[in-house]
Amino acid sequence: MTKNKDIIVLIHGTWASGQSWSDCKALLLDAGFDVYCPHLRYHDLPFQEGLNAVASVSLTDYVRDIEQLLFEINQPVWLVGHSLGGLIAQLVATKNPAYCKGLILLGPAPMAGIFSLYPTMFLAFYKHFLQWGFWKKPVLPNKDVLAKYCMNRQSVDVQNAVYSHLVADSGRAYTEMVFWFLDSNHASTVNTHGFKAPVLVVSGTEDKVVVSNIAKATAKRYTNARYILMQGADHSYATGRYLSQTVEHILDWIQ
Repeated sequence: MTKNKDIIVLIHGTWASGQSWSDCKALLLDAGFDVYCPHLRYHDLPFQEGLNAVASVSLTDYVRDIEQLLFEINQPVWLVGHSLGGLIAQLVATKNPAYCKGLILLGPAPMAGIFSLYPTMFLAFYKHFLQWGFWKKPVLPNKDVLAKYCMNRQSVDVQNAVYSHLVADSGRAYTEMVFWFLDSNHASTVNTHGFKAPVLVVSGTEDKVVVSNIAKATAKRYTNARYILMQGADHSYATGRYLSQTVEHILDWIQ
C-alpha cells in the first residue's frame, strides 16, 4: 500500500488569491508535499466583478468554504494561513481538529480579544472605516498601504507585481474582526481551549500591518505553540526576499 503524501493547505490573506502562493507552492511541492491553494470566496473573480460580491461576505462564509475543502480531502492536513488567512485557518482548525495535523500562522490577523490598535495598523485601514456603511462596502487594495505597511522591505518591482493581481476584500469580515465586541455572532472568536495540535506562529520585526505583538499574543493562546520572529521580515512572508526563510522554518518545524 502506498502511503498518502502529507498535504498542505495554504489560505491566503486580504486582497490576495490562491495564485499569491505560487512561489511558495513550488518550494513545498519540491519538498514532497501535495499542496492546495484555494481562493477565498469571490477572490478568483476579475476585480470589478468581485468588487460588490465580496463586500458582505462574513468570516463564517470563508470558514465554511475551507471546511468543505477539508471534508473533500478527507485526511488530516497541515493548515497554513497568512494574515486574514491565518485567522480563518485558526477558526477552521479549532472547529475541526480531526482534520488538522498542525497549524502554521504567518503574520495572523488578530482573533477576538487580542489588542490590535497599533499605530501602523490603524493607518493602514482607517480610511475604510471613515465611510458610512463601511460594514457592507469592499475593502479596496491600496498601493501606498501595500508599500508602506505590507511589503515595506520588498523592491518596487516585487510590490508592483503583487499589486497588479490584488482584488477587493470584505468590509463585513473586517468589521467582524475590528469590532468583534459588537458582533453577536462572534465570527472572529477562536476557541483555542483544548486544541492539542502543534502550532507554529511566524512574524517579522518589520511587519507593519499585523505587528509582531499580535503574533506573539496568538501563540500564547495555544498550549502547544512555537513562536518565531524573523529579523527584518515584513508582512509578505510568502513571496519576495523572505520566502525561502519562511519555507525553511515551516519545513524544519514539520520535520
